[in-house]
Amino acid sequence: MSINKINEKSYNKTEIVNYYSEFISAGLFYYEEMLINKYFTAGGRTLDIGCGAGRVTIPLHKRGFQVIGMDYAEKMISAARALDEAIDYRVGDILSTQFEDQEFDNIIFSFNGLMLIGTYEERLIAMKEIRRILKKSGSFIFTTPYLDNKVDKSYWMEKAETLGIDVNDMTWEQQLKLGDEELEDYGSAFFLHVPFVSEVQKMAEEAGMEILFSARRLDYSGIEKMEDELDDNYLWVAVCKK
Repeated sequence: MSINKINEKSYNKTEIVNYYSEFISAGLFYYEEMLINKYFTAGGRTLDIGCGAGRVTIPLHKRGFQVIGMDYAEKMISAARALDEAIDYRVGDILSTQFEDQEFDNIIFSFNGLMLIGTYEERLIAMKEIRRILKKSGSFIFTTPYLDNKVDKSYWMEKAETLGIDVNDMTWEQQLKLGDEELEDYGSAFFLHVPFVSEVQKMAEEAGMEILFSARRLDYSGIEKMEDELDDNYLWVAVCKK
């Protein structure tokens, strides 16, 4: 079974669906509100990728955005529809969508969702697809974990040693391998890639996108009310290259 299918299977499990259904009460995180207010076209056609049960989709809808919530987990979309039937929720995979070129003013992929995709090549495909369906004047907000301030920590040093990687002299392939993580939550297996900042910058460049803004979350917006649910991640806003 592919990495993406493993994640999809886990996101269809009842325990995970229930968690995300309850988690919608958190609403938008403070940093999401800040970025949406600053970079999104008010009331614009908006795509929420990896929407889960609608934590981000619902407040966007309430604020007047023409929002579509999309997730590849059918049971997650079923839960989202049960919570709010007025919102346009669709089962779909960002690796290949049915949307038109330049259909969206705004796109968001929250909760480090882009890094749940199994390989660099597939993440690049996703980024290119986002560029295709995003208007030239549009903005793409996403978040990622990042390795830059962690690689000298004991966990990562031990992992690198096990993999035979010198963290001070890594090849591109070793860098990607080091960041691949197999996690478990609620008894379900998950894959998550933890990139270096330079890796995300490279991916955006190769996809034909420009990084308009990036920052460490804690430096930008500080501690969140739901801090225990978050990690020390990085915030990104990308636009299509002119």
